[in-house]
Amino acid sequence: MNITVIHSSPRSKGFSSTIALELASKFENSHIEEIHLNDENIPYCMGCLACVTKGMEYCPHKDIILPIRDKILNCDLLIVATPVYILHMNGQLKTFIDHLSSWFLMHRPSPLMFSKQLVVIATAAGPVYKNTLKEVSECFSYFGIPKIYKMGYAIPSKNWKSAPPKKKNDINNDIDRVVKKVNKHYERGVFHTPLKTKLNFAVYRKIQSKVAGPLDKSYWEEHGWFKKNRPWKSN
Repeated sequence: MNITVIHSSPRSKGFSSTIALELASKFENSHIEEIHLNDENIPYCMGCLACVTKGMEYCPHKDIILPIRDKILNCDLLIVATPVYILHMNGQLKTFIDHLSSWFLMHRPSPLMFSKQLVVIATAAGPVYKNTLKEVSECFSYFGIPKIYKMGYAIPSKNWKSAPPKKKNDINNDIDRVVKKVNKHYERGVFHTPLKTKLNFAVYRKIQSKVAGPLDKSYWEEHGWFKKNRPWKSN
């Protein structure tokens, strides 16, 4: 199994990153690629729309974004870990996601995304991680990922070493449960796209049939999405 781990915390040994690596290490015979967004120094999205109108290859920050994109496309399991900053994902992760606009269902979602699994990990000092789990999961669901698992934790400690033993035990139990579920779906190789994604795609399909830009239109025509083909059936 190919696993890509996206660390958004500026602390390489923070709680979210520690849990993400512990999870990834549980998969036998796997290849793990790590991406530390803080080290990538990703600039803010400029809103130039080059990725949407021309292609992600025309993004002003393509030298940073494209290698990360390729690691996501090449993985079977994506793990995204973030600390909670003021009730939301942190700025590093949001800045990265902002560069993926062309993957949105409305534009040019990659069929490869419809056969991946995602684990979202969010950690905070208190029980305020639910909104972060929801927003990160929602972003990636609109890129087509069908199977998403959420792991959120309140850890009122300075570091992982000083975390309460019971908390560590609970997290390890959660990890074992998620590993079991991910392996089950990976071995079966069957991923059912949620009804919500299919309904959203139907809405965007209708919109695109009327207002699609040249690049979007050719992409949809090439994949046969204006007809009977669907991205979750063509990967």
